[in-house]
Amino acid sequence: MENLTSEQAEEALFRLAAIVESSEDAIISKTLDGVIVSWNLGAERIFGYKVKEVLGQHGTIIIPPDRINEETQIVQKLRQGERIEHFETVRQHKDGTLIDISLTISPIKNSTGTIIGASKIARDISTRKQIEKALQESEAHLRQKATELETTLLELKRTQTQLVQNEKMSSLGQLVAGMAHEINNPVNFIYANLKPANDYTQDLLRLLRLYQKHYPSPVTEIQYESKEIDLDFLLEDLPKLLSSMEVGAVRIQTIVRSLRNFSRMDESEIKQVNIHEGIDSTLMILQHRLKGKFDREIKVVKNYSNLPLVECKASQLNQVFMNIICNAIDALEERDLQRTFREIEQQPSQILICTKMLDSHHVQIRIVDNGQGIPKFAQERLFDPFFTTKPVGKGTGLGLSISYQIVTEKHNGSLRCHSIPGQETEFVIEIPIRQKCLNNVLEM
Repeated sequence: MENLTSEQAEEALFRLAAIVESSEDAIISKTLDGVIVSWNLGAERIFGYKVKEVLGQHGTIIIPPDRINEETQIVQKLRQGERIEHFETVRQHKDGTLIDISLTISPIKNSTGTIIGASKIARDISTRKQIEKALQESEAHLRQKATELETTLLELKRTQTQLVQNEKMSSLGQLVAGMAHEINNPVNFIYANLKPANDYTQDLLRLLRLYQKHYPSPVTEIQYESKEIDLDFLLEDLPKLLSSMEVGAVRIQTIVRSLRNFSRMDESEIKQVNIHEGIDSTLMILQHRLKGKFDREIKVVKNYSNLPLVECKASQLNQVFMNIICNAIDALEERDLQRTFREIEQQPSQILICTKMLDSHHVQIRIVDNGQGIPKFAQERLFDPFFTTKPVGKGTGLGLSISYQIVTEKHNGSLRCHSIPGQETEFVIEIPIRQKCLNNVLEM
């Protein structure tokens, strides 16, 4: 720059300013105190603020509250002259939405070499993050479907009767029960030891505080080590850490109970059970699908009546719930893929589950989704083996056929479907509270 004339220097600066303004990335300059001193058009596009709205404002205007500590660490590195490249984080748009960005931050020095501020280049990577997430979910979905297809191909080698009686949900039930058993033992061990661990920790912390009280000025080595481990923070955070571990252990125990309740592998095949527990455990297992993708959550509304215990084969009845609810989720997901977010907000996808006493001897379970319904031609063949309206690889046409056999033949009940194309689909399960000939009716 020393050999440039003032006109050349001015032209170079003008060109540099033009490049900065035309950049798709946000280019921002701040003082070390975080005050914004420059803001290009890229920053306006990404964060929604006009330059006059942010000049002189503190940079926290675009930083979510839970990321403030992150910014403090960045400033500390800048004061040491460090450059930060391609740091992925989250910032906040003017309308409150969060944006995934990649930051490159460089310290700004004056003529004497003193660091006086920072230059930040922020690139919006939200689209890339969404694509990565979608790819991960797609890969997981494909792996799951590949496993299901392999299981189905093995079952198709048997006769149709054997296939109906030994459908793949039986294998899933055994797998779920085995996993629940294997998880339950170590979790119980951890949970049982958390209380004594917490008691021991409190004893040690109490003893440490006594040392601090009676020996307020320990030797230099202890003072140095206390500072290194941030002793005050440790004393405050350790009990919280143990409490958090206890919450996590209780959560895992709840999930394990749901898995065991769904599989019912540790109980006799025929037993008086709480129908609502079976439905709830099924919903727990399907929770990841109900949450949906890209904020397309499916709401579940439960309208339970006061039901008595019902004599049934719980694992098979849970399989019926699984098949019907899975079909409802598939239908709602397919419909939502064709709708905008505004349409979904106006009419959210929903599954309604109602139970009631039909009469003194029968209970009724209704599962209703507000999807696009089932065409008339398909309703007539809904419970036929191998009939499906799903694309190849997405369904075998056996779920509802198996469910129909379980309800009608194994439980002496009825399974019906009522659907209004374009509006909703309702499955109605009715089974007796007591089975007259349990061995004949429920025997495999």
